[in-house]
Amino acid sequence: MIKKILLSLLILLAHLPIYSQMLFSENLTMNIDSTKTIQGTLLPVLDFKTEQENILTLKNTANLNVLIKHKRVINLINKLEFSTYGKKVTVSGGFVHLEYRYLLSPSVEVYPYAESQWAGSRGMEFKISSGLLSRYQLINKEKVQLFVAAGLFYEFEKWKDSTPNANPLYAYSRSIKSHLSVSFKHHINDHWELTTTAIYQAKPDSYTKEARFGGAVDLKYNITPNIGINGAYRVIYDTAPIVPIRKTYTTVEAGLSVSF
Repeated sequence: MIKKILLSLLILLAHLPIYSQMLFSENLTMNIDSTKTIQGTLLPVLDFKTEQENILTLKNTANLNVLIKHKRVINLINKLEFSTYGKKVTVSGGFVHLEYRYLLSPSVEVYPYAESQWAGSRGMEFKISSGLLSRYQLINKEKVQLFVAAGLFYEFEKWKDSTPNANPLYAYSRSIKSHLSVSFKHHINDHWELTTTAIYQAKPDSYTKEARFGGAVDLKYNITPNIGINGAYRVIYDTAPIVPIRKTYTTVEAGLSVSF
């Protein structure tokens, strides 16, 4: 049954595009509650305006964990973002990320993953990646946690070149890359939580050229144990984008967080 679920989700990933070239899954990964078979969070944002045309903006991030026999976790993270101006879609982006986490010990786990992203506003038609990572918990205290993740992954990207009279119109990238990230989580008090992550990605044969760097900060205020307000900052620096775009990409978001 589990194999059928994983196969179905991987087939879905292969047909969906992704969000912003680098996904900060460490900031979205939840602490595993061994008393719950299913747990998750929702971060919905909805905005509607009536101007010359109706303007609708919808963002939602969903995070679902399924615990299997206390040592395996299926983690599915999905984000959908789009804006419409009348009948025209002006912004479209999102991602789907799937992990199959195997807990070797309380502080060590390995996980194959697959993800798909799209970011129409940046020119990314779609990106698909898959790989094998390991996660090590260096510090595990009641209020402070420190993680290191490392591994290899394959990615395929398709970008639209917005340069006037560009020929060809699309650019493609296929490569195997290494991934290294460090994440710090601090439960400041009963209400405030801080999560930060730094990521470095590069081809194994070129650690200084065509590298990609990323940073993320999430600050959450828990109104109740199940409802909170979450603010997020993301920055990505690509030293060698395959189409002429800004090397630095940043986002700032805030919204309601509902856990179950």
